[in-house]
Amino acid sequence: MIWVKICGIRTLEEAKAVRLAGAAAYGQVFAPSPRMISPEDAARINHSVQDGILKVGVFVDAALETVKQVARECKLDIIQLHGHEPQEYLAELNYPVIKAFSVQYPITPNDLQGWKAWAFLLDAYSPGRRGGTGQVIGSDLLEFLGNFDNIILAGGLRPGNVARAIRLYRPMGLDVSSGVEYPRGGKDPAAINRFMQEVREASEVHPEPRRVIENW
Repeated sequence: MIWVKICGIRTLEEAKAVRLAGAAAYGQVFAPSPRMISPEDAARINHSVQDGILKVGVFVDAALETVKQVARECKLDIIQLHGHEPQEYLAELNYPVIKAFSVQYPITPNDLQGWKAWAFLLDAYSPGRRGGTGQVIGSDLLEFLGNFDNIILAGGLRPGNVARAIRLYRPMGLDVSSGVEYPRGGKDPAAINRFMQEVREASEVHPEPRRVIENW
């Protein structure tokens, strides 16, 4: 099945719901956002949900030592960088790294050269915001997606459109946040389960090679 991360987890109940639904990972946001979580709360959750799911920490232009400290304290498995971090920054992290890009123009192989990243996350561009907007990336910006084997697609995914996204782009992974939330915020377990079921069904029709974290 395609690799799936549910992002913006803030409570133990949400983390457990994501694991039970069968997602590969959940994300915790350590940057200004309606879904921001403190390192203390994240550590408490991650120490309670230890096995069976990967923990991803999302950072935006944070100091390198801060990222390393939070990763250790919160038992993170993967670091996601959603800011303007330079290529050298990634080389200093002894973790698999997901480098996120807010897509404003068609992504080509030249855009991703030189980055020591385990995967690249492509999200919709929104001025002043770093993900979680619910906006969909224009299909004209993703015409070269077939050139890559380590793309995580984000931006406006939800039950009802995720199967189409898999069919069109066949990414390595998917990242969803607002698409599985209640209208006033907070993760909706029923929406998470619907999303995962649609991913499973689409993955059976359009199977993809599974890329595992040990390959990093």
